[in-house]
Amino acid sequence: MDNIVNLSVILFIILASAWEWSAGRNSNGKKSREDWGMAFIAAFGLSAIQRPALIFAIAGLGAIVAPHFQGSLSWLEDAYFWPVLIAYIFIEELLHSGAHFFSHARRPRWKPLLVLQQLYKIGHRPHHFSGKNDGRGELSVTQTFVEHWLFWFIMPNFWFQFICLYLGLTEVFLIGTVFKGLWAAHNHVNWNYDLYFLNHRWSWVRKTMRGLCHVITFPTQHHHHHARGKNSVKNMSNLLALYDWLLFGTLAIETERPKQYGWKQSPQEEHSVWYRYFAIDTKKLGY
Repeated sequence: MDNIVNLSVILFIILASAWEWSAGRNSNGKKSREDWGMAFIAAFGLSAIQRPALIFAIAGLGAIVAPHFQGSLSWLEDAYFWPVLIAYIFIEELLHSGAHFFSHARRPRWKPLLVLQQLYKIGHRPHHFSGKNDGRGELSVTQTFVEHWLFWFIMPNFWFQFICLYLGLTEVFLIGTVFKGLWAAHNHVNWNYDLYFLNHRWSWVRKTMRGLCHVITFPTQHHHHHARGKNSVKNMSNLLALYDWLLFGTLAIETERPKQYGWKQSPQEEHSVWYRYFAIDTKKLGY
């Protein structure tokens, strides 16, 4: 079941990456050697280690703590498939965007919460590297699942996905997770088709698209989250811009592409793929 989810998203990433390559979206410093290396190691780690580890962890804990709950909600999926699927997507997106918001939020004063936030920041930081420090880097579809190895284990939405699978929401897990994964990947492709509608000569088209951007996250919105500047703390949701608009106050709708992508990288350590993926700076944790 999990292989279907992985293969669906991986196939889309391969096709979109081939388009980016043929369209010249990876040339002239837009994508660095480290970007390619991180894309490979993160995709392998997620598919071969992290997701299987989470599945086994939840199955093992379930067998010990609550074996009678395995498959217990399958009747709910059979009786109310569409409402359960919609609820699954909304809850999963809330957990993801909430943790993402926490990763970018101001430093909390309470020390245990600060340490937890630093773990999230360490885990998420590699996702915001594009190209080198020359400012020519741009967003690419292969960046979709580029994170530190730690990030996938502490993201609550991943635990939620596999708990739902353990509880018997098999089809909901499959369709909801594939849909969300494909939408997230599509938001990382180096295209900005939504700008055509946001800048359309007809007023009603512009207004309609702007209204949709309050509900759903489109590529340019997420690209601005990957920008170097004020918008890097905007547009936390991968799918439902409703949360940015109504909950976090982080909605940003721009009518042009970002001027510059990616965060600044430290001159030595962060130019190493292995450092980006494995290192945990204990100084930042206060140890």
